[in-house]
Amino acid sequence: MYAKEITLNEKLDIAKTSENLDELKTLVDCESMLVRRAIARNKNIDEEIANLLAFDPVLNVSYMASNNPNCTQKRDFSNYSLIGCVVCDKDERELNCVECQNKKIY
Repeated sequence: MYAKEITLNEKLDIAKTSENLDELKTLVDCESMLVRRAIARNKNIDEEIANLLAFDPVLNVSYMASNNPNCTQKRDFSNYSLIGCVVCDKDERELNCVECQNKKIY
């Protein structure tokens, strides 16, 4: 699988449902925060992927990875304002952040 040759929706499907760690590792560096966030929420990721994503620069990704049961490097998020977008539990394949009624403007 070549990550650059597949659509965003295909990447999201793989990130969300795949049990193949090699497949998931090819998407860990994806530029799309949604793909990385979906991987972070995937219960099939291993400790290595979970710990890597726990320190992703995007809070939406790192927060979800830190809450994955396979993550062993927990982060303290008490210094952050965890807005609705960060803790949102909607499926990344169905997110429409622009029109979200729960989005708060800060």
